[in-house]
Amino acid sequence: QRVAAVEQAGVEVVVLPGLDGRVDLPRLLGELARREINELHVEAGSRLSGALLHAGLVDELLLYLAPCLVGDAAYGMFDLPPLVSLLDKRKLIVRDLRQIGDDLRLIARLA
Repeated sequence: QRVAAVEQAGVEVVVLPGLDGRVDLPRLLGELARREINELHVEAGSRLSGALLHAGLVDELLLYLAPCLVGDAAYGMFDLPPLVSLLDKRKLIVRDLRQIGDDLRLIARLA
C-alpha cells in the first residue's frame, strides 16, 4: 500500500532486497551509477552509515561535530563491529576542517 501510494505521487520505487532482508547497498549504488548518478550524499543514522562503510561504499565523509560531551550512552556515528585491535582502525585523510558557527565541519577521505 505504501509503495502504491508513493508511486501514485510520481515517485519511482526500486526494490533491491539483499540476502539479509535489507537493501542490497552495492546493487543500489550500481543502479544509481547505471542512471549516471555519480555523486550521492547520504544523511543517515548509525546503522546505514555503518553498513555503507562496512561494505566499502564510502569515498568521503562530511561530518559536522558539535563541541559538546554526551557520554557513552549516546548513539555512535557509525554502527560498526567492535575493534579487536587498534590495527583494525580505519584511518582518515583530512581534506578540510573548519568552524561553521559553533560546530566543526570535517571533510575526510578513507585512507
